[in-house]
Amino acid sequence: MTTHARRALGAAAGRWGLVALLLATLAVGAVAATATGPTVGTWATYRWTSSVTEEVPVLVRQEGQGGQVSWSIAKETAPPAPIFVTYSIVRGDARTYTLQIVTQQTADGTPLSVTQTQVERATGKALRSVIQRPKGVIETPESGFRPLREAALKGGAKESVTVPAGTFAATRGSWADGTVWVSDQIPALGLVKANLKTGMLELVKSGGSGAKDLLRS
Repeated sequence: MTTHARRALGAAAGRWGLVALLLATLAVGAVAATATGPTVGTWATYRWTSSVTEEVPVLVRQEGQGGQVSWSIAKETAPPAPIFVTYSIVRGDARTYTLQIVTQQTADGTPLSVTQTQVERATGKALRSVIQRPKGVIETPESGFRPLREAALKGGAKESVTVPAGTFAATRGSWADGTVWVSDQIPALGLVKANLKTGMLELVKSGGSGAKDLLRS
């Protein structure tokens, strides 16, 4: 008889790779912000469920004759555990705003990484981008991810979409390599749901104020 005792998915290296993949997938281009938005203090938390599988170690227990037990390590292909991502606007003035991206194992868990990108409001261009990981704050490549507005989805259809945060009226449209549902009522990012080749991003909760600047606190 053989039983499988899985090790927890999402080891540190795998998590960083997943985050990089998510940001690259969602590099949807700059959407120029209006003078009134996005608003400092707003935030939104999402659950990212990857469709990309990875090899994980599996502990295999085998029972032989006479009740003797032996163990071995095998590899199994499985999707990584979901990860949570919080997007917030933590600083801003008339010319720029700072978009903060925090990854967590749970919606309210300890941050795994904190990325901040200072964005020029008029053009959506990144002026500076840094990331804080266990080794400290370092310069990081620009992700290209920006808050979305319904007007950016040309020819988009209005429809109801249900996510962990509830049911919302949103505009559905094609974006990057998949489909997104966007609502101007959602703080910070404007995104309700994204269904992409590499996985799905779904709104868990959001707020119109209270976002903390984790690189200055």
